Amino acid sequence: MSLTVIATPIGNPKEVSQSALELIPQLDLLICESRKETSRLLRGFEVRPKEYAELSEHSDKTDLKDLLERCRNENVGLVSDCGTPGFCDPGAHLVRACRDQKIPVRSLPGPSSLMAFLSICGEDIQQFYFRGFLSQKTEIRKDEILQLKKDFKIPIVLMDTPYRLEKLLTELSQNWSNATLVLGSQLGFEDEFVLKGSAKEVLQKLPMKKAEFILLILP
Repeated sequence: MSLTVIATPIGNPKEVSQSALELIPQLDLLICESRKETSRLLRGFEVRPKEYAELSEHSDKTDLKDLLERCRNENVGLVSDCGTPGFCDPGAHLVRACRDQKIPVRSLPGPSSLMAFLSICGEDIQQFYFRGFLSQKTEIRKDEILQLKKDFKIPIVLMDTPYRLEKLLTELSQNWSNATLVLGSQLGFEDEFVLKGSAKEVLQKLPMKKAEFILLILP
């Protein structure tokens, strides 16, 4: 019948919209990256979905096909662990499959880590290249950094998992030392911070080695 893409908080749980809290109990199925994370959020508002299903980086084509059939026949919601689903997460594959099958896809907008970061980074960003996640493999990631350095003269946005924050900054200090970086981390949390400088300078100022982050490279 339909798929509704539902934004959830990127930091403070109170960011969740009243519309989301009202819609979720009415859905036949709520698809999430992690049931543990989503149920923890919803329990705080005494909201209980009728049924959960997970769609994560570990899901396969069979899982996707099964969820697509549920979207075809029922009212389904999609959330990610935080922020807006379908953007740099596995939900994008389900949204595309629904579009291809002419299944209605609706948006219930809310927090976006990218827009939150760009609004506080302190730079006048008129255009940028969103590169997202680089390869997990060190040598390939090095080649990707060097290619970005060669090809782009406009700001570049990178994202990665919290445990690769320090590693990515180290690699940038080795392979793109003259670039200015703006790092936004823990967005929406009380310990939110923004750092600006070369990769080496940002590394020296870094208050934690593992954290959610978005990185802006100013060539």
